[in-house]
Amino acid sequence: MEIYFVRHGQTIWNVEKRFQGLSDSPLTELGITQAKLLGEKLKDIKFDKFYSTSLKRAYDTANYIKGNRKQKVEIFDDFVEISMGDMEGIKQEDFKKLYPEQVKNFFFNQLEYDPSSFGGESFLEVRERVIRGLNKFIELNKNYERVLVVSHGATLKTLLHYISGKDISTLSDEAIPKNTSYTIVKYENGKFEIIDFSNISHLEEKL
Repeated sequence: MEIYFVRHGQTIWNVEKRFQGLSDSPLTELGITQAKLLGEKLKDIKFDKFYSTSLKRAYDTANYIKGNRKQKVEIFDDFVEISMGDMEGIKQEDFKKLYPEQVKNFFFNQLEYDPSSFGGESFLEVRERVIRGLNKFIELNKNYERVLVVSHGATLKTLLHYISGKDISTLSDEAIPKNTSYTIVKYENGKFEIIDFSNISHLEEKL
């Protein structure tokens, strides 16, 4: 089975450098264009299922990618974005004033990131969630040849790091996939293989 993991298109809060988490911010015009370009790139590939999280930025991205195909985008919230608790919607510069150490950890030392004081989700909690979710996702789609799921930056970083088999201590070295990038993961005989990581050729060709 092949799984296409896609990050949603650019949002208004991406541009404004605000933490999104489980809050929603609509796609920008560029974000819509990014998603449509990816849809054009993948239009001749047969997908058995399309999934996204319930957050509108992911759901809209998935529908633009799906295009005129008859399938409906199904919701899979185990791959939803990391919760930022009370800090959702805050600008990075303001977050830094309130919690300078945790902002630093969020970007550069994820295993030490502790959002308990503002009710957020740690990267270790995200990791546990996406591992459970991945097992569920594989079981759900085991009879299909190819599926696509739209998810989120911090979640995909954590999930793809796990899939790669790297030691957890190297999580901070893992890149966050770019907006509307797609990563192709092959799953066969109980093993994962990343065969294309954070591909944005559809953007490089057109934007």
